[in-house]
Amino acid sequence: MRRSYVLVALAVTTLVALAFVIPLALLVHSAVQDRAMREAERQALGLSAVVVVATDRDLVLNSIMSTRAGQHGELAAHLPALGTVGVSRVTPGAVIQVRQRETAGTVTVDGGRVYLRPVALPQGLIAVIEVFVPGTSLRAGVPTAVLVLVLEAVVLVGLCMVLADRLAARVVRSTRDLARTATSLGAGQLHARVRPSGPREIEEVGAALNVLADRFLELLAKERALAANLSHRLRVPLTALRLNAEALAAGDDRDRQLRVVDRLEHEISAVISEASRPLAARPRLHCDLGAVVADRTAFWGALAEDQGRPWQADPPPEGITVPAAWSRVTEALDVLLGNVFHHTGEDAACRVTVVRAAASATVIVDDAGPGFTDPDAALARGASDANSTGLGLDIAQRLAADTGGGLTVGRNEWGGARVRLTLGTLPDETPAAAPRRRRWWRGLGGVHARL
Repeated sequence: MRRSYVLVALAVTTLVALAFVIPLALLVHSAVQDRAMREAERQALGLSAVVVVATDRDLVLNSIMSTRAGQHGELAAHLPALGTVGVSRVTPGAVIQVRQRETAGTVTVDGGRVYLRPVALPQGLIAVIEVFVPGTSLRAGVPTAVLVLVLEAVVLVGLCMVLADRLAARVVRSTRDLARTATSLGAGQLHARVRPSGPREIEEVGAALNVLADRFLELLAKERALAANLSHRLRVPLTALRLNAEALAAGDDRDRQLRVVDRLEHEISAVISEASRPLAARPRLHCDLGAVVADRTAFWGALAEDQGRPWQADPPPEGITVPAAWSRVTEALDVLLGNVFHHTGEDAACRVTVVRAAASATVIVDDAGPGFTDPDAALARGASDANSTGLGLDIAQRLAADTGGGLTVGRNEWGGARVRLTLGTLPDETPAAAPRRRRWWRGLGGVHARL
């Protein structure tokens, strides 16, 4: 933007400078020529009085040589009776033409211009005085004046470019401040604000951006409060569910139900805590993907065993760290495995596999059910071809997007659904053990033990 401002100022100022410099240069040149011709006319008038009364060539010649123009061979007189006195540079035809017209005129010759002035003599004759004006006199001072005009134009253009750059710098500074604040807001720093500056229009944009950020904070606070309120409302039925579970007879069913209630209570507490915490204060968590997969496959595998469902869960690789909290990854895996149990029959097989890549890891969930009728529509938020809300896959998809991965659905070799949840992984931050360097002075004491 600064370059555009400077180029526009350069173009406009250059045109304005040329519009003034060229006419002024022509005016200076014309003024210098007029001054030279007026000096020639003065020289001719000075010799006219001598020519009128002169009857001797020597008198006219002495008068001519007494002037500066005569000494330089630039003054001559054409007398009817005495002929030409002095150095002449015009043809006789030009002299005859001036005598006939009886009006002064100029003739261009090599090296300059000649001024011819007729003078009426007492006998009714016409004498002509010739004054030569050299080309140097016609251009005296013109190059210097033009150079001064050009320098003034260059200085003017330079000043205008500096002023345009300063103005553009102010606008660019304000625009960059706006962009920096907008980028911070997009990165989750919702308390970032812009200090309105620059032109009035940019100040208005900055003020509007601040109002928009305040509105974002207000809406997010309302959303967090609503999520916390909804979670609190779940505690009453959760308490009733716990009482019912505790009322069951002692045994495996009672213990399983209590574990489910405990986990549900833990998740509700986590939702309330997460909803009440601002986005900027939430830490960037990570977890071991293999441990999460092992935990969830053990949980769902027990249910598959109760149903008599064919179940296969390959041991996941170790050391896969993903940039997401344990609860989020658990929620996404529960969504994928819960879909299998909810939308397929109890005899439909299920397989869970974890594949590790260079910078990502993929959890593959296969089932032998009917599969997805429209795989593309299944990934749309709120869309489902089954009796569900269609938000489950959206939870897994947002987790994959937050970690730099993705979610894809398709069909497997069984003809059922295949869901691939790809998560970005964190590099192994465990520092390599540095080799111990033997200090040279330790060898001086021989093999004595260090106490």
